[in-house]
Amino acid sequence: MKMLATRMQPKSNSSLLLWVLMAVLIFLVTVLQTTVVQGLEIFHVVPNLLFIVVVCFGLLQGDYSALFVGMICGLLLDFAGSRIIGINTLLCTYVGYACAGISDNLYNRNAFVSMLFVFLFTIPYELLIYIFNFSIWGRGAFVFALFCKILPAAIYNFLFTVLLDPIVRKIVD
Repeated sequence: MKMLATRMQPKSNSSLLLWVLMAVLIFLVTVLQTTVVQGLEIFHVVPNLLFIVVVCFGLLQGDYSALFVGMICGLLLDFAGSRIIGINTLLCTYVGYACAGISDNLYNRNAFVSMLFVFLFTIPYELLIYIFNFSIWGRGAFVFALFCKILPAAIYNFLFTVLLDPIVRKIVD
């Protein structure tokens, strides 16, 4: 636990600047997601901007700080209107960890890599959200959810990564 705490502490002024800029970005993205983006609803699906930030940050930063960003973004998603408090926190933390784990093995200086992994991670993320929100209570049809909720959400997140990836990339670099 001590090693994790020392890896997440700022080591220099540039590291402190990274955390300040990420905090500002997360705040702005949260405001956008809970206000403006709700008006961009297509097929009752909106892009999950905080999830995109978690994936992009995890792929670019590649260390335990992605866990922290995932936890914060997931917590904000839970507070913004989740049916089950904690599920977004848990899933975003896992996604941040997974992205940080695979980032060393990727050439992640290409925006398409971020877009691809946002698409790939959105599918199990949305599937687990569906299972915990509907399927576990015996409501909902899986095929409908897959084709009308999960895949459109993955495509929508894929497209919105074009807007957020350069911003996260600029902050991390």
